[in-house]
Amino acid sequence: MFQDEEDITNAVHRVNTEADVVWVDGHSDYGHAFGVFWENFGSEINSKSTVMFLGDARNNYHATNAWVIKETAKKARSVFWLNPEPKSYWDTGDSVITEYGTHTDGVFECRNLRQLEGFVDHLA
Repeated sequence: MFQDEEDITNAVHRVNTEADVVWVDGHSDYGHAFGVFWENFGSEINSKSTVMFLGDARNNYHATNAWVIKETAKKARSVFWLNPEPKSYWDTGDSVITEYGTHTDGVFECRNLRQLEGFVDHLA
Protein backbone atom coordinates (compact mmCIF):
# COMPACT_ATOMS: atom_id res chain seq x y z
CA MET A 1 0.00 0.00 0.00
CA PHE A 2 2.65 2.54 1.05
CA GLN A 3 5.90 2.51 -0.84
CA ASP A 4 7.84 5.00 1.26
CA GLU A 5 7.59 7.74 3.87
CA GLU A 6 6.34 10.23 1.30
CA ASP A 7 3.34 7.98 0.58
CA ILE A 8 2.52 7.87 4.28
CA THR A 9 2.87 11.65 4.60
CA ASN A 10 0.57 12.13 1.62
CA ALA A 11 -2.00 9.73 3.09
CA VAL A 12 -1.97 11.54 6.44
CA HIS A 13 -2.38 14.86 4.65
CA ARG A 14 -5.39 13.50 2.72
CA VAL A 15 -7.01 12.24 5.92
CA ASN A 16 -6.46 15.61 7.60
CA THR A 17 -7.84 17.62 4.67
CA GLU A 18 -10.45 15.35 3.08
CA ALA A 19 -11.86 13.02 5.73
CA ASP A 20 -13.76 15.77 7.54
CA VAL A 21 -12.99 14.38 11.03
CA VAL A 22 -11.68 17.60 12.54
CA TRP A 23 -14.28 20.26 13.13
CA VAL A 24 -13.96 24.03 12.91
CA ASP A 25 -12.45 24.39 16.39
CA GLY A 26 -9.49 22.20 15.39
CA HIS A 27 -10.46 19.25 17.62
CA SER A 28 -11.75 15.85 16.62
CA ASP A 29 -15.53 15.68 16.49
CA TYR A 30 -16.79 12.12 16.18
CA GLY A 31 -20.39 13.28 15.98
CA HIS A 32 -19.66 15.39 12.94
CA ALA A 33 -17.52 12.65 11.37
CA PHE A 34 -20.30 10.10 11.94
CA GLY A 35 -22.82 12.41 10.29
CA VAL A 36 -20.58 12.72 7.24
CA PHE A 37 -19.98 8.95 7.26
CA TRP A 38 -23.72 8.23 7.37
CA GLU A 39 -24.49 10.74 4.65
CA ASN A 40 -21.79 9.36 2.34
CA PHE A 41 -21.87 5.64 3.14
CA GLY A 42 -24.97 4.80 5.20
CA SER A 43 -26.85 3.54 2.16
CA GLU A 44 -23.95 1.21 1.30
CA ILE A 45 -24.10 -0.74 4.56
CA ASN A 46 -25.93 -4.06 4.36
CA SER A 47 -26.17 -7.45 6.05
CA LYS A 48 -22.83 -8.47 4.52
CA SER A 49 -20.99 -5.44 5.93
CA THR A 50 -18.57 -5.50 8.82
CA VAL A 51 -17.85 -2.00 10.08
CA MET A 52 -14.85 -1.21 12.27
CA PHE A 53 -14.37 2.12 13.97
CA LEU A 54 -10.87 2.97 15.16
CA GLY A 55 -10.35 5.80 17.59
CA ASP A 56 -10.14 6.90 21.19
CA ALA A 57 -13.78 8.09 21.33
CA ARG A 58 -12.68 11.39 22.84
CA ASN A 59 -15.32 13.63 21.40
CA ASN A 60 -14.08 16.91 22.87
CA TYR A 61 -17.52 17.48 24.40
CA HIS A 62 -19.27 17.71 21.03
CA ALA A 63 -22.57 15.97 20.24
CA THR A 64 -21.92 12.23 19.95
CA ASN A 65 -24.34 11.31 17.16
CA ALA A 66 -24.27 7.77 18.57
CA TRP A 67 -27.43 7.16 16.56
CA VAL A 68 -25.18 6.64 13.54
CA ILE A 69 -23.51 3.65 15.20
CA LYS A 70 -26.91 2.36 16.30
CA GLU A 71 -28.29 2.59 12.74
CA THR A 72 -25.09 1.11 11.33
CA ALA A 73 -25.47 -1.86 13.70
CA LYS A 74 -29.07 -2.39 12.55
CA LYS A 75 -27.93 -2.70 8.92
CA ALA A 76 -24.51 -4.35 9.21
CA ARG A 77 -23.54 -7.92 9.98
CA SER A 78 -21.08 -6.72 12.63
CA VAL A 79 -19.81 -3.48 14.14
CA PHE A 80 -16.64 -3.27 16.22
CA TRP A 81 -14.72 -0.46 17.86
CA LEU A 82 -10.94 -0.66 18.23
CA ASN A 83 -9.67 1.80 20.81
CA PRO A 84 -5.92 2.62 20.95
CA GLU A 85 -6.21 4.10 24.44
CA PRO A 86 -5.58 2.06 27.61
CA LYS A 87 -8.86 0.76 29.07
CA SER A 88 -8.12 2.59 32.30
CA TYR A 89 -8.63 5.89 30.41
CA TRP A 90 -11.96 4.92 28.86
CA ASP A 91 -14.94 7.01 29.96
CA THR A 92 -12.73 9.60 31.62
CA GLY A 93 -12.82 13.26 30.67
CA ASP A 94 -14.30 13.61 27.19
CA SER A 95 -14.22 9.87 26.37
CA VAL A 96 -17.64 8.52 25.37
CA ILE A 97 -16.58 5.00 24.47
CA THR A 98 -19.36 3.30 26.45
CA GLU A 99 -22.01 5.37 24.71
CA TYR A 100 -20.60 4.34 21.34
CA GLY A 101 -19.77 0.79 22.38
CA THR A 102 -23.32 0.07 23.50
CA HIS A 103 -24.27 -0.18 19.84
CA THR A 104 -21.40 -2.44 18.75
CA ASP A 105 -20.64 -6.15 18.85
CA GLY A 106 -17.56 -5.35 20.90
CA VAL A 107 -15.07 -2.71 21.93
CA PHE A 108 -11.44 -3.79 22.05
CA GLU A 109 -8.33 -2.13 23.40
CA CYS A 110 -5.99 -2.23 20.43
CA ARG A 111 -2.71 -0.47 21.18
CA ASN A 112 -0.22 -2.97 19.78
CA LEU A 113 0.11 -5.99 17.52
CA ARG A 114 -0.58 -8.46 20.34
CA GLN A 115 -3.91 -6.79 21.08
CA LEU A 116 -4.73 -6.60 17.39
CA GLU A 117 -3.99 -10.33 17.15
CA GLY A 118 -6.36 -10.93 20.09
CA PHE A 119 -9.10 -9.05 18.24
CA VAL A 120 -8.50 -11.08 15.09
CA ASP A 121 -8.62 -14.28 17.15
CA HIS A 122 -11.97 -13.11 18.54
CA LEU A 123 -13.30 -12.85 14.98
CA ALA A 124 -12.14 -16.34 14.03
